[in-house]
Amino acid sequence: MKNRWLKILLALVGILLIVMIYNTLRAPKPLPDQATAPIPVISDSAAIHLSKAIQIKTISKGDTLPIDTAEFVAFRLLLEKSYPLVHHQLTRQTFNEFSYVFTWKGKNTALAPYVLMAHMDVVPVEAVAEKNWSVPSFSGTIKNDTIWGRGAVDDKVAVIAILESVEKLLEKGYTPDRTIYISLGHDEEVSGKSGAKVISAWFKEQGIKPALVLDEGGQIDLQHFKSVQRPVAVVATGEKGYMNIDLTVEIPGGHSSMPAKETAIDVLNKAILQIRARKLPGEMIEPVQELVHRTSAYESFFTRMVTNNLWLTKKLVIAQLEKTKETNAMVHTTLVPTIVQAGIKDNVIPTVAKATFNSRILPGQTSDEIVQFVKEAVNDERVVIKKQTISLMEPSSFTPHTHPAFLQIENIIRKSVPKVVVSPFLMIGATDSRYFRSFSDAVLNFSAVQDVKGYHGIDERIGINDLNRMIYFYQQLLQGK
Repeated sequence: MKNRWLKILLALVGILLIVMIYNTLRAPKPLPDQATAPIPVISDSAAIHLSKAIQIKTISKGDTLPIDTAEFVAFRLLLEKSYPLVHHQLTRQTFNEFSYVFTWKGKNTALAPYVLMAHMDVVPVEAVAEKNWSVPSFSGTIKNDTIWGRGAVDDKVAVIAILESVEKLLEKGYTPDRTIYISLGHDEEVSGKSGAKVISAWFKEQGIKPALVLDEGGQIDLQHFKSVQRPVAVVATGEKGYMNIDLTVEIPGGHSSMPAKETAIDVLNKAILQIRARKLPGEMIEPVQELVHRTSAYESFFTRMVTNNLWLTKKLVIAQLEKTKETNAMVHTTLVPTIVQAGIKDNVIPTVAKATFNSRILPGQTSDEIVQFVKEAVNDERVVIKKQTISLMEPSSFTPHTHPAFLQIENIIRKSVPKVVVSPFLMIGATDSRYFRSFSDAVLNFSAVQDVKGYHGIDERIGINDLNRMIYFYQQLLQGK
């Protein structure tokens, strides 16, 4: 009897193995490598323009905090001086004083337009971190073929690269086939509600349905796919949702010499630890599955067999993706405390303690579900849990990787980066382009840069080669190549 069951078991294993091998062999093969040519040096002035742009402190500090309007005026004047043809030949509309849309009319009005997006504002630099910078954080220093300073990566490089590419094409007398809109927001770092949201509403009111909306996001990655042994250019086809959740604890305080068994800080701290100790279930959504398939095509047969049989191996693949913070964020809704507030004096036990959790929500889940998850994790009625609505954004829909706009971006990348693998992926951050997703089926996130450094951190910088590559990329896109 035992032998009979053993034979049945071995037969089932054999059938399973045959199915897995069959699925692996019939999986799509990688595209053949495309011939590439060296990227020409397009503009010597671009690095100087970016350096000057970095020196202007267009800082967004918070949703309800005022901006330094003089800095944003100075930035506008810099653009006017640096790009005279853009300002003379294109029309510029202003939204809420400091966000702009430039319109470059195309020859064929029957073609749906493209929208190229970037933002002019930057996050602040922590005062305590300034000493750790290699150069002053807003100096715009150019050294070792690199441009340093806050905004070099996020996102003044895109502002300069877009305008630089248009200026150079205008110098040659070029007119695009389709109309091009350039959307420059001034408050992306604080949700974009005065900039991109208002701009997108104008597009919607005018009945303009773009054939492509392109914003910051993915890049050319050499660091996170070492087993592929090729550059991997990731183009985001969708975004996670965005939400802040406030936790508030109110317990009468008093003199620090006579502490109660539990204070507001104790209860809040316990709640924070309980949330962080739990993890929402992992899931592989379509763009992430496609990324896994495309990159694994260059790996071992065993790896391909695992990734092409996700009906059986999905949990194993998710466990592998969970090993780094970047890929873990692609398969999980994240929850992390970003602001903690309590106390006014060292010998006074505070009555109120507050914390704010930032959550990036995986498509397929909702903000209400995440709030409920937090409440169940905390399980303490003394902790008041409430989601903020000022910057709430549910997860986005996706642009199919078979869409003509994605294929065009893929083609440009493959022509300019040798042996590159181009793949869709899930944008784990939030960008201004999310406001366009309700009326455009082709919203993509990609910057033609390579392993940029210092994003929202210390020593933000970008190589001049990257800046040049971005200008070339935009020119190829604008010329329909």
